[in-house]
Amino acid sequence: MLQDGFAHNPRTLLHIAPYLRSRSVLPSDIFKRAGVSPSMLLNGNGWVPRDLCFTLGSELYAATGERFPGADVGRMFKLTDLGTWGRAICGARTVREACETAVNGIGLIHQGTDLRFEAGEEHAVLSLSFAGRTTSDPQQHVLGALAVLRGIALLAGVPDAVSAQFVQPYQRAGERLEETFGPSLAFACDRDGIVIDRSILDFPLPSSDRVAQAGDPAETAERLGGLVTELLPYGGVSIDGVARLLHLSRRTLQRRLRDFGFAFEELVDDVRRVEAIRRVALGEESAIEIAFMLGYSDQAHFSRAFRRWTGLSPREYARRA
Repeated sequence: MLQDGFAHNPRTLLHIAPYLRSRSVLPSDIFKRAGVSPSMLLNGNGWVPRDLCFTLGSELYAATGERFPGADVGRMFKLTDLGTWGRAICGARTVREACETAVNGIGLIHQGTDLRFEAGEEHAVLSLSFAGRTTSDPQQHVLGALAVLRGIALLAGVPDAVSAQFVQPYQRAGERLEETFGPSLAFACDRDGIVIDRSILDFPLPSSDRVAQAGDPAETAERLGGLVTELLPYGGVSIDGVARLLHLSRRTLQRRLRDFGFAFEELVDDVRRVEAIRRVALGEESAIEIAFMLGYSDQAHFSRAFRRWTGLSPREYARRA
């Protein structure tokens, strides 16, 4: 049975757009093919269905021709990119405590992920698996998640004491994984995980690793989505006006939007789409009231936009909701 409740926080997709641009691939095309909308990416408190995340990983593979794009994207992450979860890990005093913090807080970024930390006589393993069944190949997402987990072990600053194990058997070009995970790799294992030499588990971590990242792009994105929703009833939502409210320059805001793979106009249209569908489905407001709340000058313009989004008029959609 497929599990609709399995999902990942949008922060886990943060570096996909910059990665695609570095390969001369237009991010918005890939997100659209995978079914991931701007509203999903910009809702820091929301969730992206897990199957869409896995589909996005497969699209990365198809679009770039790279064998392991998930590993390359995962390597781009700082732990602090992952919000409260990452900052809590960076505040740990030892690698052991950091791993335990990651396990205890995994629900902040993943729903339906089994993350375990098991310490043996010589090694400890920080491993993960995904609960339930899926219609999409999770391989690229597994590699990205493992690259992030490796960053936890690397807080100790001893890369030679960190290796990786994979459920997948060795495959062609498998040595390319060494660029992300180092030279010590094991394949056809019971679980995917990061293997940590027990000798570094209780190393005191340097305090510099606990400094939170300033200018969190995901937090900017979350505020941006909320501002656009609030401003819609007041007419034209401009990038200059929103940038001023965020205390950013127009250029900085455009750059941060590019990091998510969408233009400002696409974001505004998608926020309207999500709000329109939600309000029509609730059935508590008339079409003209919804049109006003979304910044349309009249009901006709709203109805045309709604049909473009859903293939139905607001009245037809409400009947089926």
